[in-house]
Amino acid sequence: MEYLLKNATVITMDDNRIFQDTDVLIIGGKIRRIAYGIEPYDVQVIDCKGKYLIPGLIDSHVHMDSNEITEMLLANGVTACRNMWGFPETQQWCREIDEGKRFGSKVYSTGPLTDGQEYWEHSLIVKTPEEGKKAVLDCIRGGYRYVKTYPSIPREAFFKLMDTARNFGIKVVGHGNYHVTFRELMESGYYSLEHASCLPKNPEEIIMLAESGMWFCPTFIVGRTIERYVHLDHNVRETKNYDAMCSYWKRDWDKITAWRKSLHRYDNLDYEEELERARIFARHSDRVLLGTDVPNPGVTGGFSVYEEMELMEEILGYRPYEILLSATVRAAKCLEIESEKGKIAEGMDADLLILEKNPLENIRNANTFTAVIKEGTLYTKEECHQVLERVKNYTDQEICPLM
Repeated sequence: MEYLLKNATVITMDDNRIFQDTDVLIIGGKIRRIAYGIEPYDVQVIDCKGKYLIPGLIDSHVHMDSNEITEMLLANGVTACRNMWGFPETQQWCREIDEGKRFGSKVYSTGPLTDGQEYWEHSLIVKTPEEGKKAVLDCIRGGYRYVKTYPSIPREAFFKLMDTARNFGIKVVGHGNYHVTFRELMESGYYSLEHASCLPKNPEEIIMLAESGMWFCPTFIVGRTIERYVHLDHNVRETKNYDAMCSYWKRDWDKITAWRKSLHRYDNLDYEEELERARIFARHSDRVLLGTDVPNPGVTGGFSVYEEMELMEEILGYRPYEILLSATVRAAKCLEIESEKGKIAEGMDADLLILEKNPLENIRNANTFTAVIKEGTLYTKEECHQVLERVKNYTDQEICPLM
């Protein structure tokens, strides 16, 4: 479908300028032209007078642990995401999304979760340098964009993994490594560190990582859910938008929360100390991403993006424009797709949200969309609502859970 969005207030995110009463022409899934008074010719015209256009949102930390996760994301305005644990099944789902056979956001995926011991079931275990090299090569052969590591890979195996990744031009992301120093982690080329809890406790080391150009995805919402539902023993059923998740995830949330409690790992959790580490990083770098870690207990697909926005405002003191940068421009730069996504500019993919209210006045207004456009295909709010209604009633067989 070809569209002409007329008379909109366009927040391009290309810079901090705002264009009033501006038209955006979408042809072939791309933004063809941005100007005043574009003639409609044979395209469908949508009057956006009084409405605001922003780029589609990117969640930089999700898990496609079942096939409906990306449905929930797109139905909530998330047009692209970074999947942090790839399986052959998720690769197939990604292909189906790209071919238009499956409703969902565009996915950029890591390979399997690679660790030195099995903390999570189904992890790929690497203990030797040879296994580290093979993990990277298998990741490339599987068509993944990144290698994802957990922190228990032995030192020599980790260095071999990093050296192989560097030689073959694939980046490594994840939870760092217990067996190397943070300086060694940085010097080895580690690309993105996930979660505030994975930052160093030493402020000087945090500043070193921040100033090195490493990316950081704090995932505040999952940290807060662990504090509430594990450390403080609140009921996970208190989760905002709890009923948006299907019955499988409600049961899984109970199971994972009970397991986490049994570990006693979080008995002495100092969540505020973790937040202060994130603040230090953000004061010394703008390479901060918005990510939610859906579908962890208490993290609801798509809805959680807007909760994370509010937490970035509360915890980091970010203004709305900078929060939107983390969910658009910065995410696209980290994914190395900045020539395709993350901005409203001529030649870019037509990933857009049409909002009722100005998100620069209040970040909560980012969730007032009346339509989502992903690569030129428009979905109305009502169509998105219908997707979410269908998803929450899925059976276990329909969602094909992988874990």
